[in-house]
Amino acid sequence: MKKTRRFLAIMLAAVMAFAMVPAQAQAAGEEIPIGAVLPLTGSSTGEFLKAAMEVAEDIVNNSHDLDWDLAKNEGILDGQKIKISFADHQASADLATTEAAKLLDDGVVAITGAYNSGCSASVATQALEYGIPMVCGSSSSASLTDGTTYAFGSIFNRVAANDEQESIEFFEYLKLLNEKYNAGIKKVSIAWINNAYGIHADEMFQKYAKENGFEVAASVSYEATATSFDTEAAQIKDSGADAVFQASYIGDLTLFAQAYSSLEYNPKAIVCYCGGFQDASFAKVATDLGVNAYAGGQACTAQLSDKLPVFAYVNELYKAKTGQDIDGPALEEFASIIIAAQAIQAAGSTDPEAVNAALKANEFEAPYLITQKVHFDANGQNDIMPAVVTQLIDGKYEVVYPVNDFTTSEPDVK
Repeated sequence: MKKTRRFLAIMLAAVMAFAMVPAQAQAAGEEIPIGAVLPLTGSSTGEFLKAAMEVAEDIVNNSHDLDWDLAKNEGILDGQKIKISFADHQASADLATTEAAKLLDDGVVAITGAYNSGCSASVATQALEYGIPMVCGSSSSASLTDGTTYAFGSIFNRVAANDEQESIEFFEYLKLLNEKYNAGIKKVSIAWINNAYGIHADEMFQKYAKENGFEVAASVSYEATATSFDTEAAQIKDSGADAVFQASYIGDLTLFAQAYSSLEYNPKAIVCYCGGFQDASFAKVATDLGVNAYAGGQACTAQLSDKLPVFAYVNELYKAKTGQDIDGPALEEFASIIIAAQAIQAAGSTDPEAVNAALKANEFEAPYLITQKVHFDANGQNDIMPAVVTQLIDGKYEVVYPVNDFTTSEPDVK
């Protein structure tokens, strides 16, 4: 009986000791699990984002001949490899909630995604409940990091420029077109998808159009389920706008572009928030239509490969997987995995509190971006402006603003 009691006491002590170990602690040699929630069904976008994340996984886990310590080494935390587990939210915020919870229950130590801003909010809500850090790559709604709409700041960190940052830059670009190229842009209109991304883009467009002295001629919303935009395109044309803003994904932007062309509507500029414009397939759409008016924010472009050797290397790995150059959202999702790994390395462990603290306390090396660095403010926004304005000129994304050493072309203004 005494032996039995002693055995039970030893077992109880062992169980209690095990319970005190943080769930996210990783034993030496184990893989470090990172979750990624993406729109993998319904369009090719999610598969491209997934491919970019897989390139990041390769960069972290294997030695590469680059002037970048993270890429030279194999793994993090003395050689441990990261392992990404992917989940599909199918562009549904409810499904994003469910899939994020599954990944978190499985013990991921960081979570990334989710491209669609509404889905990113759902994932962040779950991450906050679990106390697990989230690195959001490409979602653009400023509401995610405005510090008032959501209280995600303690766990949330976004790489991409938000729609407020983009709006400020876009109107600076239009003023450049007026001042240097006599574009004569006075009236502006916007077409926006009726979801979290589009709603907030319209709010920022309205705010900064007025602040910069432009007349808002029309604000036209549309549903994600729509299959034709002839009516909406006609509303934009009839508004007499000299420049049009689009908050659209690749499918709807393509249909708008075709509708504008069929109406022979040729504004001085068609400026696009992050989304469809950045999808490399849109370059062919614009080229086939013979239109050079499309411009928008980009984290980078293949035109800068000669100036950014690490970006060029990453782009080649991506092209080997997908057959096309990496676009802005894909590069931002690549960054989300890289930064998650860098934060774990900086924390010295996978303990969520330590990783969350590291994400806010550090400036992360990012030689694949024009800015070379990423830093998150208290609300989780990357405050080193991570985007430039590119214009699709003869099928190539040329950097046209700001005017500096990374500018690759003057704007094409008609």
